[in-house]
Amino acid sequence: MRRLITTAAAIALGSLFIVPTALAATATPFGAATTSGGILHLVSDTGDAGAANDFSGASFAGTGVTTFASLTTLSTEFDVTDDGCAGGSPRFQIRVQTPSGEKNVFVYLGPAPSFTGCSQDVWIASGNLIGATDGRYDTSQVQAGTQVSTYAQALALVGTYPVTGISIVVDSGWAFADKEQTVDVRNVRINASTFFAPEGPKPPGTETMGPGQACKKLRAEMGADAFRAAYGTNRNGANAFGKCVSRMARAKDDAARAAAVVRIVDTATHCAAHSASAPWPCRPARRSATAWRWRSRNASSFIARRRSSRSASTIRICRAPSSNMRSRCSTRVIT
Repeated sequence: MRRLITTAAAIALGSLFIVPTALAATATPFGAATTSGGILHLVSDTGDAGAANDFSGASFAGTGVTTFASLTTLSTEFDVTDDGCAGGSPRFQIRVQTPSGEKNVFVYLGPAPSFTGCSQDVWIASGNLIGATDGRYDTSQVQAGTQVSTYAQALALVGTYPVTGISIVVDSGWAFADKEQTVDVRNVRINASTFFAPEGPKPPGTETMGPGQACKKLRAEMGADAFRAAYGTNRNGANAFGKCVSRMARAKDDAARAAAVVRIVDTATHCAAHSASAPWPCRPARRSATAWRWRSRNASSFIARRRSSRSASTIRICRAPSSNMRSRCSTRVIT
């Protein structure tokens, strides 16, 4: 997977972002990466048949870095919104030109020494990783057996080598039970350049809504139990947030996500209104990896959501006068 990401980072698919503080410096998202509000959203979803969203990241150019030794600042802030850190992800990749060809130096994010166990839903500042003494530098592509190195050891090995690329990567969805890893990234600093700085407050009605923001709003509006029933695919629905983020990331833009949130909440409210006397008027009736249903306790109404494609979902609002749960249904499409 890391060799695949090396190629992807070199190609750097996606949109081009100009950094105000250094006009020559650019950040280019690739893979399943998206941006909103100035924040980079990274997803690794290895649980579906496609490979396009198995990894994501952003490559950086025009930073003035020439050799590995010329890299004096390398830092970021990141927020793991699903699962955690594992499998060497998230990480920085520094591609250097060695006598035997281009190789990568990996710089792992997260708590040493395992770089796992990152807290969820909280922004973590990496601090300047140049000079780190905790063994987060992996230079094993250059010299076997050096996957746990300090900055000083990495500098001694590759300090004079030209740097041909720098990127940040998420690609370890495979390491988790739900096969997903989602990470938000902001304030990436490479020497004097800063990338993905959050945008300031916007006028009312123009606020951005990234995948993580959309899912947090849905969870707050629907309630934790209903949210887990709607999006969770494992036994206790613990992977609901990651699954929601992955689906919301497929929306066309922030406006589409905001509209989807409104429609989903409205549909849940519609279901609840048909059995207002029950303590939990809408409860899970059936759930699978691709579909879920809420049904009122008296079975008079339910809503069923079925994922119909990678880019759209449908919500069916149904009224069932008897046990026949298929009668009198209407369908809405959420893109």
